[in-house]
Amino acid sequence: MTTIKFKIERTDRRGGGGAHQFYQAYDVQAVEGMTVLEALNQIRERRDGSLAFRRSCRSAICGSCAMMINGFPKLACNTQVLHEYKNRGEVVVEPLTNHTPVKDLIVDFDPFWKKMERMTPYLTCGEKGEEGCEGYRLTKEDTAAIDDSQKCIMCGCCNAACNALEVDRFYLAPAALAKAWRFVGDVREGEKRKRLKRLSDEHGMWDCVRCVHCTEYCPKDVGPLQAIERLRAEGVREGITDNHGAKHTESMVHSVKRIGRLDEAAMTFKTLGFLRSIGKIPLGLKMQMHGKMPLPIIFPAIEGMKEVKEIYKESDKQYKKAKKREKK
Repeated sequence: MTTIKFKIERTDRRGGGGAHQFYQAYDVQAVEGMTVLEALNQIRERRDGSLAFRRSCRSAICGSCAMMINGFPKLACNTQVLHEYKNRGEVVVEPLTNHTPVKDLIVDFDPFWKKMERMTPYLTCGEKGEEGCEGYRLTKEDTAAIDDSQKCIMCGCCNAACNALEVDRFYLAPAALAKAWRFVGDVREGEKRKRLKRLSDEHGMWDCVRCVHCTEYCPKDVGPLQAIERLRAEGVREGITDNHGAKHTESMVHSVKRIGRLDEAAMTFKTLGFLRSIGKIPLGLKMQMHGKMPLPIIFPAIEGMKEVKEIYKESDKQYKKAKKREKK
């Protein structure tokens, strides 16, 4: 048995006059195999009955006990106390970041659920009505395409790790976008294009900065980033490109196809347009002073452009074959 000091961030926003946040330390008698959730239960039952946190299944399937443990979003029910202590020399428990604390480790999930509602979390049949949803024989490939997104337990760990959500609270965020792929990627969905157009709006799928944190800290291997990338690819295939994200992607493809590399200076004009790019000149000069702005490529084409063009040619051929199979 090892005595470990737990530092827990405490707060209470339920009363008036604002909230006072502070850290409170508790000694925990930890044994091999003890989870952070068991330690929190021990603290509340033996030391401080006022400590508030969510928990339910204790089996990593409900997502209730998600919280920051030593600076990272994790499920308390499957995080080992001694493992955390050996790795970091302490155990610090805080409420999920990118969520507003309500009391101690309990955070307000109302914005989370509203974002889930925004992406319409159910299949829609489209113009054909209910008959349009019937008569599908799903293949293994059909179900495999959306299987990972169905593993989500709504714990919020991915949102807590999201850099884009940290700077933009209106961003739809990885949990809702991963769930969106579950329906966009379903062959029975009747309004895929309509969904993709909504997801392509501001604060939608193109606002992801691809930091990979959502996938790294997801406890159920949902792979939110992969779902976002699939949504983007479907959006481009459907011709929904009247947004800066899709334009930037197309400019990257055009640059590689033209010269075999990224001409980042030229890509700015293709992404933002001429007038908006002119407005970015002061920012570009500051970036140049700090070595962050690439110079225009004077002699652009790389050696072996013939091979690059062959790759694109073969890719276009495979894409056309896939579209023919879809029509059948």
